[in-house]
Order: sequence, then C-alpha cells, then structure tokens
Amino acid sequence: MPERQGDWALLRRLWRYLRHHRRWLWIVVVTTPLGVLGGLLQPVLLKQGIDHSIAAGTLDGLGLISLAFLGVVAAGFVARTLGSVGLQVMGLHALADLRRDIFRHVTRQSQRFFDTRTTGALMTRTVNDVEALYESLAFGAVGLVTDALTIVGTLVAMLLLDWRLTLVSFAIGPVLVVVVDVFRRKLRVYSTEIRKALSALNGYFAEQIYGMTVIQLYGAEPRTRKEFRGRSYAYLDAYRRSNWWDAGLYAIMDGMSALAVGLMLWYGAVRFGAPESGVTLGLLVAFIDYLNKVFVPIREFSGRFATLQQSVAALERVFGLLDTEDRIAEGARPLSGARGEVRFERVSFAYGPDRPPVLQDVTFSVRSCEVVALVGATGSGKTTIGKLLTRTYDGYTGSITLDGEELRALRVADVRDNVTVVHQDPHLFDGTVAENIALWSPRVDEERVRAAARQARADTFVSAFPDGYAHHVSERGANLSTGQKQLLAMARAMAREAPVVILDEATASVDSMTERLVDEAVAELFARKTVLVIAHRLSTIVKADRILVLHHGRIVEEGTHEQLLAQGGRYKLLVESGFAR
Repeated sequence: MPERQGDWALLRRLWRYLRHHRRWLWIVVVTTPLGVLGGLLQPVLLKQGIDHSIAAGTLDGLGLISLAFLGVVAAGFVARTLGSVGLQVMGLHALADLRRDIFRHVTRQSQRFFDTRTTGALMTRTVNDVEALYESLAFGAVGLVTDALTIVGTLVAMLLLDWRLTLVSFAIGPVLVVVVDVFRRKLRVYSTEIRKALSALNGYFAEQIYGMTVIQLYGAEPRTRKEFRGRSYAYLDAYRRSNWWDAGLYAIMDGMSALAVGLMLWYGAVRFGAPESGVTLGLLVAFIDYLNKVFVPIREFSGRFATLQQSVAALERVFGLLDTEDRIAEGARPLSGARGEVRFERVSFAYGPDRPPVLQDVTFSVRSCEVVALVGATGSGKTTIGKLLTRTYDGYTGSITLDGEELRALRVADVRDNVTVVHQDPHLFDGTVAENIALWSPRVDEERVRAAARQARADTFVSAFPDGYAHHVSERGANLSTGQKQLLAMARAMAREAPVVILDEATASVDSMTERLVDEAVAELFARKTVLVIAHRLSTIVKADRILVLHHGRIVEEGTHEQLLAQGGRYKLLVESGFAR
C-alpha cells in the first residue's frame, strides 16, 4: 500500500505535468496580476473622485477620473479572461498527459494487479478522478491564485491608505485562519470519502452490466437494485456531509465579513472629522469597497477549498494508482526465431503470499511441434501453467525455459511474440473482423489476415458477410456465435509467427457444422505449432502426442491416451467420471 502523501507533495507531482506547457503558464503569470491590479486601482480612483471633486463641490477632473476608471475595468476584464483561458488550456494538456501515463502504467501491470481491482474502480481513477483535477485547475486554481493576489494586494493598498483602519478591519483575522483550517481538514476527509464511494458505485455498476444476462436469467434484479441503491446512498451521504461543512463555512465567512465592515465603520466614524486623523468620506468609501472585494475571495474560499480538496483527494488516488507496482519483471535478453521447445523444471507457484500453492514441483518438457495435453480436475493447475508460460503472472520458483532460455531473463514482449493463446472464452473488440484478427499489429497485413482466416476455417463464415473482413464486430463479439468467436480466436493465433500456442479449448456449445470447422482449425494448429492443450474434449486429448495428468498442482501421470488407460490410474478415473467428452 503506497504511503499517504501530503497536499504539497501531491501538487508538486502534478507540477511535473504542468511544466511541459509553460508557455501557457507565462500568459497566466503576466495577465493574472494585471487583472488583480485593475481591481485594486478602482477604489483608489473612487476615493480620488469623491475627495477631490464630489466632496469639494466641483466637477473638475471628474471626467478624467471616470475615463480612467472605465479603462481600468476594461483592462482588468481582458487580463482576467486571458489568464483564465491560458490556465484552462494548460490544464487540459497536462491532464491529457496524466491520463496517458495512467493508461500506460495500468497496461504494464501483471494479471495479479487486475485480480484485486475492479474495472469500474480503474475507470473511475482514469476518467472521473482526472476530470475532477481538470475542474479544480480550470476553476479552483484560477480562483485561488487570483484570490490570494487580491487579498495580499488589498491588504497592502489598505495599509498604504490608513494602517489604523486596516488593523481594525482585520482584527478578526486570526479567527478566520483557525476557522478556514478546521473546515479545510474536514472537507479533505469528506472529499476522499466521496471519491471512494464513487469508485465503489462505478465498479459495482460495471460489474452488473457485464453480467446482466446471468442476473436476468437467475432473477437477481431485485437484489442488485437494492445493492446499487445502497451504494448510491453511500455516495449521496458523503456528498451531503461535505455540503454541510461547505455551507457552514460560507455562512460563517459571510457573518465575519459583515462584522469587519461594521468595526471599520465604527472606528472610522470615531475619527471622522478630526483634521489630523486623515479619515475622509472618500477613504471610508474606498475601505468599504476594498473590504467587499477582499471578503468575496475569503468567503469563496469555502467553495474553492471544496474544489481543491476534491482535487487533492483525486490526486491522492491517481498517484496512489501510479505508485502501485505489480509489474512483470523485465528481462534484458532478446529472443528471435524460436523453435518452440518448452521446459518446466521444478516449478512451484501461488497466487499470493497468503494463498495455497497452485503448482508444486512441476517438471516436464515439450519438444518443438509436439502436442501436449494438460488434463485434470478443476483447480489442478492446468490454466496456471499457461499463465506462467505467457508471463501474465510472475513470482514462480524453479525454471521455465523457451528454447533453453529462462523466461525471466527474456524481454516480456519477446516471450509473448513467441507464445500465443487461444482462450476458452475469446475476447473480441469493438471493430472489424480484420482488426480482431490482426489486433492492430503492423506486422500482420491484410494478406496474412486472410491466410490465417483460411487456415482457421474462419473464412467460411467471414466470406458470407456482405462487407467481408470489414464486417463490424460488436463489443465482446455479441453479434457472433460461440463457434465463430472461437474460429476468429484461432485465426488470431495463426496470424502470428509464434511457434508455441496454448489452446484453452471449449467447443461443447457449438453446433456440429461449426465443431467440424473448429476441429479442422485445431488440426492446422497441431501440424504447424508446438501446442499445449488445456483439454476439455476427449477427441482432442486422444490426438495429443502426450498427456500430462495434474492433481493438486502436481504431475501424477504422463503418457499417451492408451498408455494412461492401461495404467488404470488417475487418468482412467477422470475419463470414466466424464470430465471430458
């Protein structure tokens, strides 16, 4: 679990993304102070107009002061607009870079990383949390910088005009500091709770939508609706408590601003009229204007802080994700032109330090272009062998070699270029048939796509589509049959030069015509590749050159179908129990 970081540490990390777009920052640095300066000059011009013209009963110079006042207002408006646009553009570019880094980081992690995180939670951090950062940069940060300059500039201007009135006006300053700090800490806590509740809500929603068919078939809709409502109310409750503290801070600040104006007017009235006091009608009007200007940003700090705390909470979650490493250890040795010889030597593996071992002291070898079937009851370790060979999991003990090269010493990309998988439930993407076969690889051109489809017998149904290989495949292949998806997965494996194929075969639910095509495609694989079959059908097991029988993570028997039946051991028991047909 990454260590919790302070606000400034998180903001410094965000600055690494902002600094790449400094040209926009210079626009903000120049225009923001100019916009604040325009606001600070207005009360001074107002004082001059009242004391030197209106109070004196003359209009001399009032026209010039009025024009200057209008000019200052216009210049301030233009400067503030440019500063706001500049910061928003810089924020958009920086957060696009951050979102890119999150996606790149997530795609580099091992499968173990995804086993402990829901799709919805990862989506929340990549989309919602980064969007919260943009809102704070585009609106909260602009306001905070402008407000800070306004407060400091107003204090300086008021001290220059009359330091006594200034001290009286800000006599409640220490109370303001304490109140803002207390409310800031509370808003930080509730902002974190809001992000966590939203992540849980999104994760649950994504999971239920993905499994909606099962939910409807088993009549689980009422329970899922009840659970979703509970998670929605948890999110609502976190937001409600945050809003209570936000509204409370706003009300307190509003009352304190009125109290400051009252104190200033009382003290000014006491000194008003005394020639040596220097308190004039124009000065009092200017001070009222300044106090209204300075307490607006102070009063808005509640909203600014709510936005900023949401930003910090989102930053904490985003950088917490970026700091979480469960990556496959990268080797340095390249691999090319592999023949497909595989060897496991005393391999043991568990999915976690507190989990029981899945493989125990497993040793076997597979020659180039040999077909080896892995059979055993559920949980015996068949699929785990495939996951270790493709390096989707790490942390095994012992040795796994490909053409005599230890997998951990090889580059991960090279291992996966030489070992491919046809999954039991192939995942198809929203795209064309050709894209799903090539998976956007620049090394798989249109000619290879078509050749692979012919070898996998997928061209039989693809050619029947009006648009052929440009036919659109829905998400997860919803508009294709189970057999068609399986054939496309076969074609995907054949389109690559990988000499080793792991075949997680499942064809029990396809029709007889499609089953024949799948069998032909499997025969093509057997003839061309080194194949590890995670076997589900007896007809496929019989065709294997050798069969490895696993039981509780160990290889307990090895041989051909006939040899194992003759032994009358675990394999015969599995066949007779009907584990494969």
